[in-house]
Amino acid sequence: MRRRRIMMVVFIVTALVAAAGLALMPRTYSATAALLLEPREEQPVKVVDRGVLAPADDNLIDTAVQIIRSPTVALAVVRRLHLARRPEFAATGDADAAPDAPASAPGGEGTSAAERRAMAHLLGSTAVKRIGVTYLVEVSASSRDPQLAAGIANEIAQAYIDLETEQRLASSSRTTSLVQDRAGSLRHQAVSDDAALQTYMVRNNLMSAEGATMAEQEVSELNRQIAQAQAEVAEQRGRLAAATGQIARGGGGADIGAALASDTVRQLRQQEAETSARLAQLDARYGDRHPEVVQTRDELSDIRSQLNSELGRIVSGLRGDVQIAESRLSSLLASRNRARGALAQNGSAQVGRFELERRAEASRAIYNAYLTRAKETAEAGEIPDTEARIASPARTPGAPSSPNYPLGALAALVAAIMVAGLAAGVAEYVESSVSTKHDIVDVLGAAYAGAVPSLESATKAQIAGIDPQDYVLMRPMSLFTESLRALATFLDLGTPDGSRVVTITSPLPREGKSTLSMSLARTLAMGKRRVVLIDADVRHHSTSDALAPDRRAEGLFRVLDGTRALDEALILDKRSGLHVLTTMGQTGPEDAITEDALAALIAALRARFDIVMFDSAPLLGIAETRVVTRLSDVTLVVARWRRTPIKAIRAALDLLGQGGTRIGGVALNVVNIQEYASAGLTDAFSYYKKFKGYYVD
Repeated sequence: MRRRRIMMVVFIVTALVAAAGLALMPRTYSATAALLLEPREEQPVKVVDRGVLAPADDNLIDTAVQIIRSPTVALAVVRRLHLARRPEFAATGDADAAPDAPASAPGGEGTSAAERRAMAHLLGSTAVKRIGVTYLVEVSASSRDPQLAAGIANEIAQAYIDLETEQRLASSSRTTSLVQDRAGSLRHQAVSDDAALQTYMVRNNLMSAEGATMAEQEVSELNRQIAQAQAEVAEQRGRLAAATGQIARGGGGADIGAALASDTVRQLRQQEAETSARLAQLDARYGDRHPEVVQTRDELSDIRSQLNSELGRIVSGLRGDVQIAESRLSSLLASRNRARGALAQNGSAQVGRFELERRAEASRAIYNAYLTRAKETAEAGEIPDTEARIASPARTPGAPSSPNYPLGALAALVAAIMVAGLAAGVAEYVESSVSTKHDIVDVLGAAYAGAVPSLESATKAQIAGIDPQDYVLMRPMSLFTESLRALATFLDLGTPDGSRVVTITSPLPREGKSTLSMSLARTLAMGKRRVVLIDADVRHHSTSDALAPDRRAEGLFRVLDGTRALDEALILDKRSGLHVLTTMGQTGPEDAITEDALAALIAALRARFDIVMFDSAPLLGIAETRVVTRLSDVTLVVARWRRTPIKAIRAALDLLGQGGTRIGGVALNVVNIQEYASAGLTDAFSYYKKFKGYYVD
């Protein structure tokens, strides 16, 4: 609060300088494009590519970020947007950014100095960063032209996409060429291995079909035919046994299966039945000897003879079938023995065959894999696919990013506050005047007598045109008057054993000592004490002008030289009861204060008054002040708050000490009580707000 004026001025100046700086700074616009880096989940042609961005491999995304910031991408953007022709990019940068680069490398001899400067500026004005742990990458560009800033950000993203696509296609083309060349050589190898296998199988009679060799298939087929032949032999033998058994049992072969199936046997059986029936009828009718009966009996005998002959032929046929089946079985068994011999002979040749088959199968598998890979890479190279795309294009910014006016204003405000505070601190540090109790006690080593506030800070009443010495009469219970009573108490004035003669002085003029003397004297006089105030400042006599402006008679010097009585020289202040011994007119060499005369005057005043108070001249410039202080009981040094230099007070205290003067203390005068209290000093005024109800201002 004491330095508020300095702080306000410095604050305003700093704020104005900061505002001017913000206004003069060039405007820069920033635009941001978002690039999405992720592998496609579905591809038209499935290609196993080890360069695809894996979701769990963050290093690949970080690598992509570095590629986006590479000189290759920067050079492509410079050339596409013709940045080397723009003054913003041509005026800055390092033309020798890459002096050792080859002619074909970005920034090397293949680029001009203007392009290298533009690349350096572009790399310095762009930023690429990954957003968290996502697949999004922010590409930010700054420029004085808002449209150019957005164009640069979008062009950097597109340049990376084009570079990545170009590299992928080149890699796919190289892979396709290598795979096709390798597939051709592998095809010849597979054909050669197949031919060697076929030749070996033909040479060793190992030709196979349906997964088995011919010998194996022959043995298998013979086994199947032998099983059928054995079943057939058993079946034929069963039929023959059944037929012979039926005949042996006397059945006449009626139940033989082959006979039942024979049409001739069925006709003969039918004829036999019909003839037997007719014979029975004729025998019953004509008798045993009848010619027709005899003829019919002979006919029946002939039919039965034919039937037996037919059954014999059938049994003979069954025997022939059994022999044929047994002969066929014997032949098949012999053939199988021969086939097994050939199969055993081919067993040793199978080892070589298996080795050739494995080699041929491996050659075919590798050839098929390379052939499939060649087709896939060829198809994938024709598909315009990429693992990067612009997720959010940069838009033309509407407001500049630099300078940031809100942030700049906040920074200017903070800077102004800091500079103002620093200025206040510096002013406080370099302060050479007395302003606190600490300055008096710790710096000067003197007693702190107290502080007397300025009338303006001690009251809120209208005091225009009112002098402090008159205010104590108007407001005897005010804070200002109470501070004077506290000062008198400190000096121990008016008590029987206390000081009775007090001198009030100051190191320099205009410290307010005369006003303080008059106010203090009137305050003591209103307290029913007999008080006399002697104006010992013979050159300015401010007390005499204030308390006795109409009196022209000389007082002090006429009493000292004995030309006038003391009672005639004293002037009574009727308002307070204070007696005043004035000093009027111009003084000369003859008007000098001698120590003997002054001592006699003090002795006379002691006899008549309780308190004798001298308002002396400033100590450092007037010699007679030292005489007055030496003859006094106590001397009060008055210093004006925040005006009197500490060195002046120290010099005054040294002079008083050398003359043997009893120094009562140093009092601060004309103190701004609000500022003094806000400093948190250990003084009674620090708590004056708590005692407002005790004062009548």
